[in-house]
Amino acid sequence: MRTTSAAAWAGIPGCAAVEGAEWSGRAAFLAATGCLGLAVGMLVYLTDRGVWHAVLMPTFGAFGGSNMFGVFGRWLPSFVHTFSFALFTAAALPAHSAPRYGACVAWCVVNIAFEIGQHPLVSAPLAEAVQGSLGRTPLTRPLVNYFLLGTFDVGDIAAAILGALAAGAVLRVTHRFRRTRRAQ
Repeated sequence: MRTTSAAAWAGIPGCAAVEGAEWSGRAAFLAATGCLGLAVGMLVYLTDRGVWHAVLMPTFGAFGGSNMFGVFGRWLPSFVHTFSFALFTAAALPAHSAPRYGACVAWCVVNIAFEIGQHPLVSAPLAEAVQGSLGRTPLTRPLVNYFLLGTFDVGDIAAAILGALAAGAVLRVTHRFRRTRRAQ
């Protein structure tokens, strides 16, 4: 059976057709797991953090500022971002026999780079470089504010690494499950 990925169907260049219903099921599982992770991450912003922490996300009624996730709420978004987007990327890649661990590494690097961009020694020069190269526009302002107003936290780096490792574990389990089912 031949199925086509949404990206290939939409005609996005560089996206190949995904072969087999088996991969489609695995890609759907990875995407659903990523969505579940993002839902948990959104709960952190809706319940544990004030409205100033995320654009376009209000607090959730009586739970706003309730600290529902405790100490984990400080780093959970960094974990979830790396975990979920690695799974989304792996699900979007064409079918191959090997797990897509590169997606985990890539999203971990992106998250760590953005965290380092908030470090006091880096944030001001980086914000200037962004404005110097992209200009002062409404689109660059949130990025510049992220670097200038954000708080560097080594815990976020650790959470991003753990998120990448967890995504890699999910990829490994789904890959092993596929091999086990083929052997039967």
